[in-house]
Amino acid sequence: MYDTDYIKQIITHAGDIARAHFLNVRPTWKKDRSYVTDADLAVQAYLMEELDAHYPDDGILGEENGLSKEPRTGDRRWVIDPIDGTASFSAGLPVWGVAIALVDGEVPIAGFFHMPLVGDLFYTTPEGQLMRNDRVVCLRPATAPHRETSLLMASRLHRYYTVSPTYPGKLRNLGSSMGHLSYVAGGNADCALVERVYAWDIAAGIAMLDAVGGVMRYVDGTPVALGPLMSGAPMQLPALAGHPAAVEAFSEIVTFHGGNT
Repeated sequence: MYDTDYIKQIITHAGDIARAHFLNVRPTWKKDRSYVTDADLAVQAYLMEELDAHYPDDGILGEENGLSKEPRTGDRRWVIDPIDGTASFSAGLPVWGVAIALVDGEVPIAGFFHMPLVGDLFYTTPEGQLMRNDRVVCLRPATAPHRETSLLMASRLHRYYTVSPTYPGKLRNLGSSMGHLSYVAGGNADCALVERVYAWDIAAGIAMLDAVGGVMRYVDGTPVALGPLMSGAPMQLPALAGHPAAVEAFSEIVTFHGGNT
């Protein structure tokens, strides 16, 4: 299986590496029009070295520089996002973090997300629980949308989506896809709208949702499967994540108009 305490240890240290760069970064543009910083590269290099030494037979997939190591045996891969929320990190905003997932074939079996400035560490356990700072958490109960219902929204909602004017609840964007998925899985928000991101942006989040009975579905209603994304391809459609009933409700509330997110 995997050593939960070891992954907690290295993801916490990875967060310390990123913090050492915080408020002193100069981002550059990648081909996909997203930011990368020296902190992203330093964190990924550290995690690559640690995971390769501790789990030499497993593969590794990472966001930066096309990192992809095939498994020596079996079909397990560690999926790394060294800093999820690099734009927020670069802007000096607090919601960003380090994500690690363990994927067996196409199935995410463990997810970890550490937000150093917020002080949160979300992680799944081999027993099938989701923890937030060593305390068990779960999804919000499903209810009809009301004034305090919360959708964690995509950053380009104004360009590619319409939200029904009858929706009575709140819209929030925190700047991190994994932050959104963690807070939804942990019961702090009802649903998250995730743009067309990559496996490293969502693998840990899917593991967390699986642990608490949540789902992640594309806006056309089909489940999000990691298999097609493990080659490094992006999601072809946006997706909604949360309690199955919340995802169904928000599929009627949020309309996607297309476009390149």
